[in-house]
Amino acid sequence: MPHRWSDAAELRRHQIESGLDLTFNHVFKPLLLHRLTELRTGSIIEIGAGTGHLSKAFDEYGFQVTAIEPSPGMFSVAQDVLRNSSVELINCESYALPVDRFFDASVSHLVAHVVEDLTEFFTSVYRHLKLNGHFLLTIPHPCFFNDYKSIFDETYSYMQPQSKDISFAITKDPKNMISGVPYHHRPLSKYINSLVSAGFAIDGFDEVFPEQEIQAMYGEPWDNPRYCLFGCRRL
Repeated sequence: MPHRWSDAAELRRHQIESGLDLTFNHVFKPLLLHRLTELRTGSIIEIGAGTGHLSKAFDEYGFQVTAIEPSPGMFSVAQDVLRNSSVELINCESYALPVDRFFDASVSHLVAHVVEDLTEFFTSVYRHLKLNGHFLLTIPHPCFFNDYKSIFDETYSYMQPQSKDISFAITKDPKNMISGVPYHHRPLSKYINSLVSAGFAIDGFDEVFPEQEIQAMYGEPWDNPRYCLFGCRRL
C-alpha cells in the first residue's frame, strides 16, 4: 500500500499549497490544531504524514513533532516541505518504529480506513504512547461516505465490512484523479471495538460538519457529515 501514494505525492502537494484542497486547509488543519491545543500536549507523532503539511502546521504551533510516512514518493515530498522545520521525519510504518520511542500524543489523519488490519494498526499506535497519552484519529464517516462517493454498488450494506480499490478527486480539482487507493468500509462499531481492544478509552467523538461559510466554498452545502474524529486516551 505505501507505494500506491507515490504517484500522487506532487499532486497532493500542489492541491494543499494552492488552496484547492478545501477539506485539508479549512476543515481538518484547524480542527486538529484546536484539539491538540486543548490537550496541551508536548511531543506528537503523526502516523502517515503524507506530504508533511499537517506536521509542519503542528511544528509552527510549537509542538515537538515526529512524522512517519511509509510511501517513498510522499516521504520525498515531505522532506522538502519540512526542510526548514524542526520535525523529525522517518520513512517507516507504525509497525516498524523503534520500540523505545514514546510520545504524549499521536495523530492519524485519514489513514485507518486504508489499513487492512485495524486492530494491529491501533496496537502499533498504542505501544508508542505514554500512559494517558492521546490519540486523535480521523476517518471518512462510515455512515455517510458511501452516499457521498458512491464507492460500492447495490451490494453495499452499512453493517457489512467491504473493501475496494478506489479512484477519487477533490472537489476543486475534479480532473486529477488519484487511483488505486484501498478503501475499507467498516461500521462505527468496528472502529470503536478495535480501539477498546487495543487498550484505548474513547474520550470524544466529532462528526465533522463545517460552518456554513466553509460549506459554501464547496459550491453546495453538505447534506451529512463526511468525516469523523475520535479522541482517545491510552489506558
